[in-house]
Amino acid sequence: MTLSQLTYVVAVDTHRNFVEASKHCFISQPTLSMQIKKLEETLDVVIFDRTRQPVVPTQAGEAIIAQARVILREEKRLEELVRVARGEIGGEFQLGIIPTLSTTLLPRFLPSFTTRYPRVRLVIQELQTEEMIERLEQDRLDAGIAATPLDHPELHERPLFNEPFYLYLSGKHPLGKKKIVSETDLMNQEVWLLSEGHCFRNQVTQLCGLQRNQPSPSPVRFESGNLQTLIRLVEQEFGMTLLPYLAIQDLERKEQKRRVRRFSAPVPVREVSLIHRRQFVKERVTEVLFNEILASLPKALRDSTETENHLLLPFAD
Repeated sequence: MTLSQLTYVVAVDTHRNFVEASKHCFISQPTLSMQIKKLEETLDVVIFDRTRQPVVPTQAGEAIIAQARVILREEKRLEELVRVARGEIGGEFQLGIIPTLSTTLLPRFLPSFTTRYPRVRLVIQELQTEEMIERLEQDRLDAGIAATPLDHPELHERPLFNEPFYLYLSGKHPLGKKKIVSETDLMNQEVWLLSEGHCFRNQVTQLCGLQRNQPSPSPVRFESGNLQTLIRLVEQEFGMTLLPYLAIQDLERKEQKRRVRRFSAPVPVREVSLIHRRQFVKERVTEVLFNEILASLPKALRDSTETENHLLLPFAD
């Protein structure tokens, strides 16, 4: 039994396809298949049911794959211990981030982080929350930045900040006459939403009292994959949307800032956290990353985790 064979088994389980797994492992498909067959012969057990497509583990295979993930994780832990002994902070670090934070948060901490820790190779993936959790479970990510709470038994959440919501209005919208809006003002209003799968969409629908698949009174129904498209729609005098604090900070023109309305207390917010497995490997990099993100935030957000008058919206997909 070799670590390479265990790596190949985990790759097939992850991709549920021998060809895709071989590409991921940078070897030929026949070589990968042969090595897995050797492992099955050594253990005298069939790990994968090859008659099904996509390929799936057998009952015995599931237990073997779970233990293989533990062994490979511990191998990485040994490498990390060596780095710590040498006083190094480096190596590859796989980081996931939800789309509604990638464009507003990454530019704040990446320049300083890469300057201070040049030996760390950050591999950043923009992922929706469900896929981020799946990749953390499979050890395909070292950490993620997401809206919480997730209440996942295998994940640890380290709150970074509470990010308030703001209303972003078209110039002719009736709510534009108000300087401060309340949650009740939004009940059953037509709001531009992100597409299905975005946690921010779920928070907005809860805040506005909207239902899934609710008929739209508007002749246009549009759901986007990014906030910038929603901002542009509002600026073309189409309705309204909700934006998080960091997105508001990136608005540069006075005309844009005049469209923003804040909420009366309790202000609706989302909690943003750095998440990772409870038993994780790259502790030193995770710690400096956490601190670097905190240091890059506006003071109002750095202090936000201690604010009591924020209403945390439940996270639900």
